[in-house]
Amino acid sequence: MRNKWVQLGITAMAVSMLAGCISNETPPTSGGSTQEGGGGEAQAITYTFGRNIDSNADHFVKLQSQFNETLEDNRWTRLFHDELNVNITYNMISDSTAYNQKLKLAMASGGLPDVFQVQNKSDMRQLMEAGALEDLRPVYDEYASPLLKQMIEMESERVFEPVSYKGGLYAIPMKMPSTNFFNHLWIREDWLTNLGLERPQSIEDVYAIAKAFTFDDPDQNGQNDTLGMQLDNGFLSNTKGFFWAFGAYPDGWVAKDGRAVSGVVQPEMKKPLQLLQQMFKEGLLDKEFGSKDNGKSMESVAAGKTGMFYGPHWSAFTAEKAIQNNPDARWIVVPLPGEGGKTVVPNLQIANDGFIAVKKGTPQPENIIRMFNLYVEKLFGENAEFDKYYSDSGVDYIWQIGPVYTLDSMLDLRAHQEIKQAIADGTTDQLTGVSAGFYANMEAGSWPMSMMFGPKDTPFAYVDQAYPDGVVWDAYMGAPTPTSVARGSSMDELILTTLTDIVLGRADVDSGFDKMVQEWNTLGGEQMTKEVNDVLAE
Repeated sequence: MRNKWVQLGITAMAVSMLAGCISNETPPTSGGSTQEGGGGEAQAITYTFGRNIDSNADHFVKLQSQFNETLEDNRWTRLFHDELNVNITYNMISDSTAYNQKLKLAMASGGLPDVFQVQNKSDMRQLMEAGALEDLRPVYDEYASPLLKQMIEMESERVFEPVSYKGGLYAIPMKMPSTNFFNHLWIREDWLTNLGLERPQSIEDVYAIAKAFTFDDPDQNGQNDTLGMQLDNGFLSNTKGFFWAFGAYPDGWVAKDGRAVSGVVQPEMKKPLQLLQQMFKEGLLDKEFGSKDNGKSMESVAAGKTGMFYGPHWSAFTAEKAIQNNPDARWIVVPLPGEGGKTVVPNLQIANDGFIAVKKGTPQPENIIRMFNLYVEKLFGENAEFDKYYSDSGVDYIWQIGPVYTLDSMLDLRAHQEIKQAIADGTTDQLTGVSAGFYANMEAGSWPMSMMFGPKDTPFAYVDQAYPDGVVWDAYMGAPTPTSVARGSSMDELILTTLTDIVLGRADVDSGFDKMVQEWNTLGGEQMTKEVNDVLAE
């Protein structure tokens, strides 16, 4: 689903103002010579940067106390100065929503930094349309190292979809592992054992287990106080693995009949909604799920009163609370069960942490590519200094404190694979990099780390089976279209209200769903779908 905090963005007048202000801004300080691609000592140049980062976060406090490093003076900024003669100053930093608000103001006033992070695809689209950014295609093609291209393009060149416009490339994606988008089925194995049940092989088994977990006293306390499966008011996203079982994709765009369509209004949604409606009617779900967000709803899981839930791999930190309350609790993750035992095909976005864009007119934009080259070399190259540039002596997120960053899409999965193999071979003392760090945490007694990355019955044991060949990528990864920006909130409200009513039994699955689709198309869905496909045809 779309980020609900996003405001409508700058107006057309502000976009025009942005385009008009580009030529009036002061360029970076430079010695005047253009840096060459292969060698020679480069003239010093200073860039102003904008980054979504909280310089008061705990890891920055530790960084300064242990290593006397700050946001503007740390091992990454020193590296870029020493190796590339590039200096960094920040004139726009903040965390999350505040940063995006600052960026919108800078867009409207013409006060953009030389180089800056763009998190919102709507902002990215407006900047591209206004001509406010350097086209980085020529310098990316010429200067990007093979390793950088491998890191960014590993999953697909579609990673560039949100930053491409009329043949140009206007930002570099800050790539993250797309395995973050997996939605896993977590089950109390001790409850299965108590009831003599097998692990689910199909969605029909999930229903039967939920029924047994509700009525057959799985915790053996003699009380009727358990629920079969967790559900909350964000179920279209938080429980999407349940929908995937039926080939339904409620929070993405899917390819159908040669065009992209919104998955949440497709008829494949009816079967999972019908089953959820039945489960609610039979008392297998929290009767108040419609008024509870994920955090509130998961309290029942932590309290040991709910036996199944769908969630990401980091749900291990919530599952751990159930173990703290009951040391005999045993959680496992199983491969997603499909309808009739069919193989489930997850729907994923290509993950990023935003995009690094360069203001129009900024000298020597190839330096930004050189910075990315150096970054990936220090973390993932043959002579990587992982223990220095990823984390160091208990200080986490060092990989994120530099002005630019991008990660290996296989980072988490490869750690699982290497840990699994090392445990089998008895060579855990030879692990390096991320794998060594994760395994050290596992050995130190971190149950969540063991649960996430361990060799068996874990989220990444399933990811290893399904990724990348067994997933379908979202059919549209670009910015919200004009109709989506103008009417998206109303369309989303219609969908969530109607589908919640269906699960609650207040609306019929067939007639209620069909009526919703008609209203959605009239409200703007049909026009939005046209706009999406027009963008894809560019």
